[in-house]
Amino acid sequence: MHSAKSFRALTRSLLLLAASALLLPAAANAQDNSQGRYRPEGRQIGIATGREFGERIYEVRTYEATPGVAEFADVMVFYPLTLSFDRPNGAIAFSPGFRAAASNYEWWGPTLASLGYNVFIFNTNEPTDGLGARADALAALVEFIRSENANPDSPVANKIDVDKIALMGHSMGGGAALQAARRLGDEISAVIPLQLYCCEPGSSFEGDYGSISAPALVIASAADEVAPPDAHARLLYDSLGSENKVYMEFAAGDHRIVANGGPEHDTMGRLTLAFLKVYLDGVDGLAGHVSDAADDYPGTFSTYLAP
Repeated sequence: MHSAKSFRALTRSLLLLAASALLLPAAANAQDNSQGRYRPEGRQIGIATGREFGERIYEVRTYEATPGVAEFADVMVFYPLTLSFDRPNGAIAFSPGFRAAASNYEWWGPTLASLGYNVFIFNTNEPTDGLGARADALAALVEFIRSENANPDSPVANKIDVDKIALMGHSMGGGAALQAARRLGDEISAVIPLQLYCCEPGSSFEGDYGSISAPALVIASAADEVAPPDAHARLLYDSLGSENKVYMEFAAGDHRIVANGGPEHDTMGRLTLAFLKVYLDGVDGLAGHVSDAADDYPGTFSTYLAP
């Protein structure tokens, strides 16, 4: 049984989780695909990173879809504008955090799509959907990504390499990304939990993720009071079975640093793109950006672990 002290700590953590999400901005209106409108911050990060890495920089477009599935409400899509003879690109399935909307993570869309990734961020059926429901939604989103690629009327028809799908998620969505990765196995090629919350509300982590062999990038903050790393991100990172896993713990920043308006987005976006280029696309020449990040950003991380 939990002691009174641990129960009070758990209650405080859950209250902080809900409160932090409520402070996020409200969902935006549907995007206009014809104009490719999105937050300029992400686009700027993508362009700067592409130039530094010597990678092709794509124009980015966006649309929203309502698949009519039971697991999630709708999805915001950011995709690179490609030519008919271009090879298909990888895709990212992204889960929002507790009480958050897809639009709260809009900066990730143009950041990742600028370097060729198709980014799908779903909205939950209910803002308080738990970890298991979000894991189900991610699995359903992977299927939707496959169906959009096969749909001749979709803007991303035949543009996605369905053998290069990664899972991402923030907070409870990050915990869900690991749970879905364990379930999907070889169907996914990488997993990126952002300030993950380990479990369903009121539960603590038991077991491990030793069966996950996909490359993993775990992003955390030492100052996160909602999901302290020793009970969430670092604990689950240590349990991962992957030989190619990276742990990026920022020295400062609250539970919302990965959402719109957070600090360190330049660093976060650059290193996430480096990770994806190395482990999703096999660009070995960028591996040093992943392995040497602690030296490249002195004082930024409280802990940085890489292969």
